[in-house]
Amino acid sequence: MKPNGTPALAARLSSAGNLPAELGPAFLAVDRASFIPDRIWCQIEDDGPYAPIEADSEPARWAGMVHSDRVIVTQFDDGRVTWPQVGHRPTCSASMPSAVTAMLTELDIQPGQSVLEIGTGTGYNAALLAELVGEPGRVTTIEVDTELAEQARARLTGLGYTNVEVVTADATVNLADLGRRYDRIIATAAVQVGHLPYTWVEHTNPGGVILAPMRAELASGPLVRFVVQDGGAAIGRACNTRVGFMELRSQRAAGAGFAGLRWNDDSADVTYTDVAPWRLLLTENPRWAIAVAVPNCRYMVWEKTSERPGIAWLHDPLSRSWATVARVDSGDHHIVRQHGPRRLWNEVETAVHWWQAHGEPPIETWKWTITPNQQTITLT
Repeated sequence: MKPNGTPALAARLSSAGNLPAELGPAFLAVDRASFIPDRIWCQIEDDGPYAPIEADSEPARWAGMVHSDRVIVTQFDDGRVTWPQVGHRPTCSASMPSAVTAMLTELDIQPGQSVLEIGTGTGYNAALLAELVGEPGRVTTIEVDTELAEQARARLTGLGYTNVEVVTADATVNLADLGRRYDRIIATAAVQVGHLPYTWVEHTNPGGVILAPMRAELASGPLVRFVVQDGGAAIGRACNTRVGFMELRSQRAAGAGFAGLRWNDDSADVTYTDVAPWRLLLTENPRWAIAVAVPNCRYMVWEKTSERPGIAWLHDPLSRSWATVARVDSGDHHIVRQHGPRRLWNEVETAVHWWQAHGEPPIETWKWTITPNQQTITLT
């Protein structure tokens, strides 16, 4: 039997202020290890490479990672990569426990409620939801990956969670087959700005909450808490919590495609700017203002080397437009090179000037509105 390290993990989270008292009993009732396979991948150091870890050969190391505040990857590349190989894209994981408790706090679950989870993953979060709603409540959790759904279903059933139903389906298409509305919906995959499935709003009771991590091509991170209105709209505000999640599989985008591009390509149009790109692209609030105003645009920053200056890249893989911005040796001028039908840096400058003219508002002041006909972000 694997040791239960949950009490020690709970103590560390509580000491760090990441385990509110109201979540304590549910957290202690669910051992994360019961939902983690014996073969996993972890980043031992922040932003380090993924290391394969096996419970049988390294039981102490496995248990230490499972009962730490770290992401545990359980699948790469939709299952095409088998352990111990490390794939290109993590496609299933157990989120950091501190991120899990932060999201559950924002969801504000009450006993007896009906909750829908988008993205079952390992099943761990569904078990926590089941503990919070109690026996009178119901948890439905949807997983698009058949194998992951079967594994989570077996774990939840084996642990006696009779108030949890695991459904294999694509939750972005239609929820009508579920036959009910919910008090709370929580997405554990990132949703593209402007593409939150309206079926989620339709299947939430008025006054109910939809909690979703939002992303754009240029930025990700804000957790947005939507409240469903009587008239069928959902109004959202960004929480203080920042999370990083894999995209919904149906909204997954291909790689940025910077390979083969030359920052100083002679075929590009050349202009100059006094606007430095670094803070704008590397700081959350201006980057999100740009992301909303300049769709289908991705960025990359190269540090200065002995052979070239620091470079800020912009790229639209759809139109194959790109732009680079590099500091000129003297003064605050930057040389801009743009190629393709879009002038990406011009679009960025326009967005930045608008953001600055409105007082550089943080994303917490934005109002996110979802209706049957449109999805908007406005300032309030």
